[in-house]
Amino acid sequence: MVTIVKHEWHQVDSQFAYELDEDKLSEIYPDLDEDEIASLLQQIIDGEVDIDDVMNDAWNNDIDIDWERQYDDWWTDRKGGYDVTYELGDEDSYHTEPEPSPPSIKCTKCRWEGNNYETRTTYVNEQGEVLPDDCEEWHDTKDVCPMCDSEVALTEYGQQEKEARDKRMAELDALLESTDENE
Repeated sequence: MVTIVKHEWHQVDSQFAYELDEDKLSEIYPDLDEDEIASLLQQIIDGEVDIDDVMNDAWNNDIDIDWERQYDDWWTDRKGGYDVTYELGDEDSYHTEPEPSPPSIKCTKCRWEGNNYETRTTYVNEQGEVLPDDCEEWHDTKDVCPMCDSEVALTEYGQQEKEARDKRMAELDALLESTDENE
């Protein structure tokens, strides 16, 4: 099998707008007084001053212009005429999303299955009784089913994940312990 990469070289006209006023011109040209700024604005309106020069001066003086997007016109998509090229790709050219992990947790009462981050966290007191969510004096938290607030248990996949995680943590603990002994 070989990967082929197709490139479509489109042209787009993205239009932005900005209302240039005397205040912004004063930022761009701080050396000019109010009368010179007013005169410059009128020259821009009359087309006597090249707006490209004004925008370059703004850029050179680190003046931000807050452009507002108006529209994008993908005219080559509508009218055709765009170039298409092909090339041979490699294993990095083709991107696919990885398969999602199977559920690691399931509800003990209803049929809900999911992952740790999908459970609902409840607050419990020292006796293990569930407290209201707005209770400020709680002892611990417990993950429950987001559908029926029942206990959750590990699925077979969740148990395998837990065992692998426990094994990695034991290896790290052993490594840290041996490092401490060598010092």
